[in-house]
Amino acid sequence: MQISTQFVALVATVILALSSADARPVRRNPSGMVTLPMRLVQRNQHLPVEIRHQQHINRAERLVARAAGLEGPSDVQLRINLARRESYLSLVEKRFNIPPPDYGLPAGETDGIVSNVVEENDATSEGNATLAPMSSEVEPDGPDTSFLVTVPIGTPSRDFNIILDSGSGDFWVESSTNCTSQNGGGCGNHTFLGEDNSASLVNTRQPFSDSYGSGAASGDIITDTIVLGGMVLGNHSFGLANIVSQSFSGDLVADGLMGLGKQGLSAQKVLTPVQSLRNAGFISAAITSYQLPRSVDHTDGEVTFGALDDTKFDESTLVTLEATNDAFWITQLGGVTVDGATVALSGNRTALMDTGTTLLVVPSTDIAGIHAKIPGAKQTSSGSFTVPCNTNASVALEFGGKSFPINPQDLTFASGGRTTGDCTSGIGAFAPGQTPTQWLVGGSFLKSVYFSTNVDANTITLAQPV
Repeated sequence: MQISTQFVALVATVILALSSADARPVRRNPSGMVTLPMRLVQRNQHLPVEIRHQQHINRAERLVARAAGLEGPSDVQLRINLARRESYLSLVEKRFNIPPPDYGLPAGETDGIVSNVVEENDATSEGNATLAPMSSEVEPDGPDTSFLVTVPIGTPSRDFNIILDSGSGDFWVESSTNCTSQNGGGCGNHTFLGEDNSASLVNTRQPFSDSYGSGAASGDIITDTIVLGGMVLGNHSFGLANIVSQSFSGDLVADGLMGLGKQGLSAQKVLTPVQSLRNAGFISAAITSYQLPRSVDHTDGEVTFGALDDTKFDESTLVTLEATNDAFWITQLGGVTVDGATVALSGNRTALMDTGTTLLVVPSTDIAGIHAKIPGAKQTSSGSFTVPCNTNASVALEFGGKSFPINPQDLTFASGGRTTGDCTSGIGAFAPGQTPTQWLVGGSFLKSVYFSTNVDANTITLAQPV
């Protein structure tokens, strides 16, 4: 019997993918779950905490504007936010040998912004702080913390470090042949994909363009082989980016991004990997479950496709919520308490769950009431809040009638494990007047729960981890 060359090529592709020494599959659960280890990567460690904190808030403002169908703040507006925040850095922080940031302000605008910031700061009790001379560009909404998995792609199979993002809908990696940064130059020192290094890649020549709370990517839709937890998806459709923003080209770790939101978020209009796993019969439902890691634990987290891993959570705490948005994972927030005491909120609130956001970001009308109940919390001259680095306060969000406390370790932002003094709060606020009812629920909360989304049922599930 004559065997077709196409069949031989297919078998070779499967063998290569499954036998790749670099493909770290993970465990295959008999119940049909596909689980991959997830690691946390922190960036911008050289920047002052105040600047990193403001970058997160800037990115959050862009994301919630997109979710509301509104035009988000411009780069100039976000750089003004950064300049204001930088002006409030304490003299102690300024004594560190850290190159002062350049906010990339257009020519002719810097003097006006510096003047406004200094004039405002003169009215504070901290004295006449001035902006340091500018040297190197800082992204107004640059990346800081990401959750990554390793995904073998192509023939022969090679490992790609991929950001997991529940707040977007497309999967893409960078092109090996013509990838350029929006700021000029190449796309950095990454693993790249192209027809020159993958025999199974087919370029459809159909364009795509994605924008995020931080960054953008555009290119062509391709098909190629990807491997998730030992499960081989041949001819999976995803993006090959040939233009990316500085936030991606300058990233020293990530080679691409996997959006795990709803179909309404997809610019490519193709199936997400979890939907492809379901259609191929590897899993029974398009469910994605997250056990996010935290840096102080020095352990990996996990992402599970197809089900909730009941060994990872307390079933008595499980609550399933209706997702109320066609694109983002948004649901109703029942309320918030601090050490059991209710924080008064003026009206209903909704929560956008996003693994791509580090902070818990709330309306400006809610931020003071939360911190007023956290022992030792203080508001700084910049308007942000600090909490004691060793806080034991229990801030809990209520969903579906059940209360989910934030681990006190996650109430501090970039504490570095410090247990003395004051640390920047892991809860930030949108600019006054923006998003009066929307909370953006990022890692500050999501690291403290077992979080799951179900595209098929349009639901969000939360539970206490074990």
